[in-house]
Amino acid sequence: MPDLFPTTGVEAADYDPGANGDTTTYGTTVQFDFEKHEFILSPTGKMKQTDGSDAWGEWCVKALCTERFEYLVYSSDYGEELDTLLGQSRPHAVIESEIRRMVKECLMCDPRTASVDEFSFTWITDGVMFSCRVTNTLGEAMTITRTVVR
Repeated sequence: MPDLFPTTGVEAADYDPGANGDTTTYGTTVQFDFEKHEFILSPTGKMKQTDGSDAWGEWCVKALCTERFEYLVYSSDYGEELDTLLGQSRPHAVIESEIRRMVKECLMCDPRTASVDEFSFTWITDGVMFSCRVTNTLGEAMTITRTVVR
C-alpha cells in the first residue's frame, strides 16, 4: 500500500520558518467606522481597505469591541469579557488588574502583537474608561481607549 504521507525531501527538523527573517504577515482588511458601526466606503461605493500595521490596528480595536464566546464565527481566543467585571462589589484595584489581564489575553493571541502595556484608568459614574499602549512586532505602537459601563 502506498504511503499516505510521502516524503518531500525536507525533514521537519530542518525547517526553520524564521530563518529568512520575520515571517509574520500583516495582510489586508476593510476599514470599519466603530462609532457608526458600519464599513467605510470610498466615493465609488467600494469598501476601503487597509494593509500592514493599519490592518493589525483594525484587528486590535475590533477584538476589543467583540464579546468573547458570543459569536460562533470566532474562535474562543477572540474577543473580550470586560462586561462581566462591573456590577460586582470588588475594589477598583482588583477590577483594574482583571482589565489588564483580559486585554492582554485578548490582544496577545495575535502573533503580530508584541506587547500590551501602559494602562491608565479613569473611573466614571457608571463604569471605567481605560487606555493602553499596544505594540506590534515591527515596533510600531498605538494607544487604544475603551469605556466599560454597567
